Amino acid sequence: MARLNLILLAALLPAAINTQFSEDAKFKQAGVCARCHVISVVEWGISGHQKVRTDCVACHGASEGHVIDERNNVKPEKIPHTEAIAGLCANCHGAGCPKAKRKDNCQSCHHVHALIDPNTPAVAKDVRYEELSARWGRYDGFMKRGEQLVQAAEWRKAREAFLAALEEKPGDPEAAARSKMCERREKGVPAGFELLGNEYDPKTGLPVRVKVAALGIPMVLVPGGSFDMGSDEFLLATPVNTVAVAPFYLAQYEMTQAEWTSLMGSNPSAHHGAKFPGASRMPVEQVSWQDCRNMLAKVNQMIRGGGFRLPTEAEWEMAARSGGAAPAAGAEANAPTAVGQSVPNKLGIFDMQGNVWEWTSSLARPYPYEAGDGREDVDAGGLRVLRGGGFADSAIWFDPGARHTERPTRRLRWNGVRLARSVPE
Repeated sequence: MARLNLILLAALLPAAINTQFSEDAKFKQAGVCARCHVISVVEWGISGHQKVRTDCVACHGASEGHVIDERNNVKPEKIPHTEAIAGLCANCHGAGCPKAKRKDNCQSCHHVHALIDPNTPAVAKDVRYEELSARWGRYDGFMKRGEQLVQAAEWRKAREAFLAALEEKPGDPEAAARSKMCERREKGVPAGFELLGNEYDPKTGLPVRVKVAALGIPMVLVPGGSFDMGSDEFLLATPVNTVAVAPFYLAQYEMTQAEWTSLMGSNPSAHHGAKFPGASRMPVEQVSWQDCRNMLAKVNQMIRGGGFRLPTEAEWEMAARSGGAAPAAGAEANAPTAVGQSVPNKLGIFDMQGNVWEWTSSLARPYPYEAGDGREDVDAGGLRVLRGGGFADSAIWFDPGARHTERPTRRLRWNGVRLARSVPE
């Protein structure tokens, strides 16, 4: 009965359990397992297990492959049952159960994680759950009020309601995200941008389409979220791993020769001049990663708010996976086409496949992708990653998961660049 009551409570408010207890010391002690195994950790946290510091790893091993996979394709190292569980219990209870005196199967009376006796319903009346339920009720009320104010475009009042909800449930991602959305709507268009159209993303509160002030370069909001990054078709793109990406802006087109020339004073491209009519609208190429870094330094000096950069590998792939299209045929053999001639993806971004390879900020390091492991250090040495395939490549390289690496100082006639920008605060 006790376990059933816990399950029913979790079924009503699963997200609330996850976020509330993530702030609890017991959940911190449980570690990464608490992200998915909420009920088991709740039960473990109110048992003697927590007091004697017997955690998930003690019974299941580190299970690093299981944690990384996140799709349950890799099972934990140890999944003990019946007698195997009794053997683990013997480490603390050598004499067996204090009541039944059994040593062969603790599960006959107790749940394996919590050691809750199902015949003792008083456990379900734990005052902590009653207090938590009351806080959740107040949280729900503030969240509903906030959404009503959002519908009325009362951004400041809506933000106050979401902040009140956040006080009831510290660390709650939904309340924090809705509060941030209202803050952004109240501020309006981010610094350094001019609005294109009147569409705002309802989740982030950011304008969907903008252009860079003084440069006129159109950019599109990539709202962010989680996706499966990588491809089983390429050894360098395995294992496929789940990656979270924050909202960011990505240029609608690859940078053109005209845009590069206006910034840097010269055109390094191999495909330009009388032989290539309209070359100014073709993508700039024959630029190195270091050339791109120098260009970005100039852009950030010019534009209020700064924050312009190359996209990370994860950002580039998320944008590409939002719905791709086959690249347009070249204007002539071994030559890129004018930007924007291919069909855009669902976000309205052109030329994510083909035309020229696009530099990313990322160092060529193996997966799983971890943005904080040093691969995004712009001052570190090593090969950098390009994405998207080029006009001289076979179709296999147009796979969104395909990775190509190159020396950061090398200039090749099929390598170009696309502008990205962190969301200005």
